[in-house]
Amino acid sequence: MFKVMFFLYRRGDLRAEEFQRYSRDVHMPLVRRVPGLERYVVNHVVANPTGAENACDAVAELSFASAEAFQAALGSSEGQAALADQANYLDTSRSHALVVDELHGL
Repeated sequence: MFKVMFFLYRRGDLRAEEFQRYSRDVHMPLVRRVPGLERYVVNHVVANPTGAENACDAVAELSFASAEAFQAALGSSEGQAALADQANYLDTSRSHALVVDELHGL
């Protein structure tokens, strides 16, 4: 399994509610169409108990069968549409992705 975590920061002109609505109603349906996507979860931040100023607004988890499947997905027309849509609601200068190795504690 190949997993990518996207740390998402909303555009400065959007309130948290607007960001979450756009993510849920517009962006997530675009991403669900990406070929080869095996699992897709978006975690919207509802509280920031530490008060960290640099905390992101959401974390998206995308899983694919392999790195090659991920690259093919990005290159597909559906993947390109999802990538192009990011600027409509994300601060793309701050949002970033990490490839992770998922470990299960339970």
